[in-house]
Parts: sequence; structure tokens; C-alpha cells
Amino acid sequence: MVGSEVVGKLAGGEHEIRVLSRRPPADARAGVTHRRIDLVSREGIDDALAGVDTVIDAGNERRAARKVLVDGTADLLERCREAGVRHYVGISIVGCERLGLDYYVAKTAQEKVIESSPIGWSLLRATQFHELIDFIFATTAKFRFSPVASIPVQPVAAAAVAAELARLATGDPTRDAQIVAGPQVETLRRLSKTWRAARGKRAQPLPVGLPGRTGRELRAGALTDPAAAKAGPTFQEWLAHGG
Repeated sequence: MVGSEVVGKLAGGEHEIRVLSRRPPADARAGVTHRRIDLVSREGIDDALAGVDTVIDAGNERRAARKVLVDGTADLLERCREAGVRHYVGISIVGCERLGLDYYVAKTAQEKVIESSPIGWSLLRATQFHELIDFIFATTAKFRFSPVASIPVQPVAAAAVAAELARLATGDPTRDAQIVAGPQVETLRRLSKTWRAARGKRAQPLPVGLPGRTGRELRAGALTDPAAAKAGPTFQEWLAHGG
């Protein structure tokens, strides 16, 4: 989701762009090459890193999160060191350290791996993507319902996050975590109403409750950072402009 946006931000400029993924990009861009790699089997990584100065790691995995995001990142960073890569740029999630769900626990562990990197590094923590919120509502609408909850979220466009990743990648390693967030804190309930109006969908609002510590942290705004740098359009603006 964000990787293709980063390529779009950097392609056609002064940098040589090499996409590393299991499958080639659907749209070929001038000056962009592709190398096949696999972060689980480790296939192709060493050859793909040859001659590379900066790596932007936009890889993601939910079902095997620890294997890819933690073990895979540690392995990738060591291979970057061996290949002479100067700068590693990673992406994480605002508030991941506050949530006990497996995926967020893995993202927190990945941050610690990056922070102990053997090479220069930069880290960008982002709030939830507009695209993710849109996907959730579109998927549940197929079953005639829309999840609603009093959970504060601060969604941001993937393109805005990609612009920040591109900015970090073209600079020196910060050895610090920076934050980018959407311009508005809203509840999932309000976003559901906005989405249904923009998409012209009729769906029954379905209250969703999360018990325990994770639920308390979410209701307390774990996924938001009102003090963070604001970027991109609001969710409503993003929908109105074809999001």
C-alpha cells in the first residue's frame, strides 16, 4: 500500500529506484527496476542489495508477523550491513507499544530491532491509513453492517506517509523515530457515518466493544497523537477526491 506510493514519489527523479518484492509491480515506471526477494525464505536479498545506498522497508505481514517483521527485519539489517547499505528507513505504528494484540506486539519488537541496527537508520511512526479504514468499511458493508465504536482514530493518507518516508530516505539517518498523523482525530463511529454518506452505502451500524487492557488503551486514544505533525487530507476530503 505505502511502498508503491513511495516509488511514485521517488521515480523519475535523481535517484535510481529498485523495487524488492516477491512479485513485480503492476505498473512499470521509467527508471525503476525490480528484483525478486522473499523475507521469509531470504531468497534473493543479497543480490538485490548489491550497490544499494538506502533501503526503505515497507514490508508488512499480519499472519506471520514475528517471522517477517521481527526476525526478517533483523536478518535484513544484517544483510544491509554486509552489503554496505548506508541508511535503513522503517515504518511503524503510532501507539503500537500500548496494545497487546499480536500484530502490534510484533511491530513494537520490530522497532527495537531497528533501534539496535548495525547501520544508520530512520523510523517513521504513522497513524492508521485512510485506505485501511476504507477497506474495513467496504468489507463489512458487503454483509450489510458497519462497525462503530467510541475509539478515537487519526487516519492519514498513505500518500502523505509515503512523502515523509521519501523525505527521510533522501536525507541522513536520524537514528530517531518521527511521527506523522492525519489532520483530525475522530471516532470510528463518526468515520463510519462519513464513509456511508460518501459511498452512498446503507449499512446497519454495529457497535463493537473490545474488552480488557487493549480496549481501555484504544478508548484512551492509543492510536492517536494530537501533538504530532499533521499531514494530508482528512478522511472526508480523501473520500471526496476519489480515495
